[in-house]
Amino acid sequence: MSEVFGQSPLLDQTVQHIARHYGEDERGNDAWIEDAPVEVADCSVQPLDSAEYLTSASDRIVSRWQFFGPPGMGLKATDLIEVDGEKYEVDGKPGLTRSVSPFLAHTTAILKEFTG
Repeated sequence: MSEVFGQSPLLDQTVQHIARHYGEDERGNDAWIEDAPVEVADCSVQPLDSAEYLTSASDRIVSRWQFFGPPGMGLKATDLIEVDGEKYEVDGKPGLTRSVSPFLAHTTAILKEFTG
């Protein structure tokens, strides 16, 4: 990862990047297969919004978070990010912002969490 990218005081979190792919589990069922977590420093996960869904069947809360990370981390739309003991799904296609200044180049994505 870029040493220049990590100089911002706002990018002070280390996350676990968990790549996922669709395949078969040990019983032959179609399932998401999680690779071993890879530690990624110089990241930031910030809260965005949440919505609460109340139904007779269940109560559910969907929270969204903004993720910023190093440009070369290879984040994909199917991956997970774990930070502070919580796992978040990447919501949509991550973006890679390029710049002539190494400090400004970064990966960005929206993360979501379901509870309830």
